Amino acid sequence: MTLRPMGQLFEADENGQLPRIGRPPHSSWQPILGDLKKQIQGSFLDRECAITIRGSVARGASVNEAADLDLVVLHDGQSTLPSQYQSLLMPDLKIETSFIPLTGFRTDRRWVWMRFMLAHNGYMIFGPDVLADLPDPVLGPHCFAHLRNADKWLVAWKTYWDQDKDYLAICEWLMKRIVRSLFESQMMRINAFSRDIYPCAKIAMEAFPDQRDLILKAAELAVEPVEDYEIMSTVVEPLSEILQSKQAELKRQIS
Repeated sequence: MTLRPMGQLFEADENGQLPRIGRPPHSSWQPILGDLKKQIQGSFLDRECAITIRGSVARGASVNEAADLDLVVLHDGQSTLPSQYQSLLMPDLKIETSFIPLTGFRTDRRWVWMRFMLAHNGYMIFGPDVLADLPDPVLGPHCFAHLRNADKWLVAWKTYWDQDKDYLAICEWLMKRIVRSLFESQMMRINAFSRDIYPCAKIAMEAFPDQRDLILKAAELAVEPVEDYEIMSTVVEPLSEILQSKQAELKRQIS
């Protein structure tokens, strides 16, 4: 396949501050989000909760045929958490739901990355507007979501492969991490941020021209995963050395 030029790179200002890009979702998402909102409200009944979305859907940049959906449910901490949600209107839609207690969300170190992400590209669809109180998103150590743990997931994926058997999901998960980690290694240098695969791959290929073909292959597999261990290995193994080297550099910088 040819990787389509989709997604966007967001430049920070001289202080590392990024824009807030959360926007109302594309109109085609409204029925799906309305249905999910009812499901979530039903799960928590009268207890306090806030529902946000993040990513391409939350910045109005995606139609429902071309994206997954990332939900973040902020709750009172007392309710029994439900399982992951499924869209009744679009059963094949991949939905990733994060459940976070409202108490401590604004201050607990565990949620610093999520606070950054929601401030940068989150959008409220129900409940108190917790996003308005978040500080503006600024580039910093909290933005390294994948590179800081590269050594762990570069080993773990083989265990997942043996145990999980959902090979397409593992391939997509791993290749996204590879591409985004390579981008993260350049993020502070270029003073910009993205989670979108195409711009992340483009920056990575410019930074590591000798590995251009492998990075492009990783990006393609992130979009169209395969169930072939050998194909994945031929991408992962040569890039592991670069990833571990950049992880070591990062640890020295933030220690």
